[in-house]
Amino acid sequence: MNPGLEDLTAREKETLRLLLSGYDAKSIARHFNLSVHTINERLRDARRKLRVSSSREAARALAEAEGTSPNFLADKRIGVGDGFGRTMMRPRIGTAGGQALAAGGQALAWLGGGMLVMSLIVIAIAFSGVFQGSGASPVPASAPVLAQQASEVKAAREWALLVDRGRWEESWAAAGTLFKSQISQANWASTIKMVRQPLGPASSRTVQSATRTTTLPGAPAGDYEIIQFQTNFANRLGAVETIVLAREGSGWKVDGYFIR
Repeated sequence: MNPGLEDLTAREKETLRLLLSGYDAKSIARHFNLSVHTINERLRDARRKLRVSSSREAARALAEAEGTSPNFLADKRIGVGDGFGRTMMRPRIGTAGGQALAAGGQALAWLGGGMLVMSLIVIAIAFSGVFQGSGASPVPASAPVLAQQASEVKAAREWALLVDRGRWEESWAAAGTLFKSQISQANWASTIKMVRQPLGPASSRTVQSATRTTTLPGAPAGDYEIIQFQTNFANRLGAVETIVLAREGSGWKVDGYFIR
């Protein structure tokens, strides 16, 4: 463990936790009603105490020490299985470049664009082509796509609504078998709460894409649907939510979730 962790103040730790959950200096400043300069000073002091060169490194060090696994769901997401998590993120517990949760089935990772979004995704989906794309603004899915995959989109929306309403335990219970095998109900509730509450209520959610696949890194072969929404939260406009569904029986269940 980094010996400098003991020197961090409570405010510095809270700032690093927010960074870990997808905030940047500006949004952290708004959260605390402070200046960006003050937040940058906190991050600078944390880097100095931990003897690291970047704030992300400092956030990862704190996450590993606290056993929360760096969630950078942008790097923000909860992940699909050890194989998947390790593919998408380097450390078993956290990563950069993808985003996943890993300790005890939890893995958090960094998504492209330098934004740290704790994508509490019990299936840290690291489908670089599907999730990270070219960086262009997402375009709403066409009517034919929505019609063909209406049941999948409906299942994703209904599950997301549980999360919107803070019904964490119910969202876990309504998730898929793989999701629940990767993270306990209690861990899911505590993790998703930490990630979602700072974003504020969701005011809109528009389907951007729906992609069918039979394979996912670290997950068994099956029928999967990757639904991406452009979502406006009170404290974060234009977020991209990715919900991974798996066919179970005659319906669809959520096996992955992340935000960037």
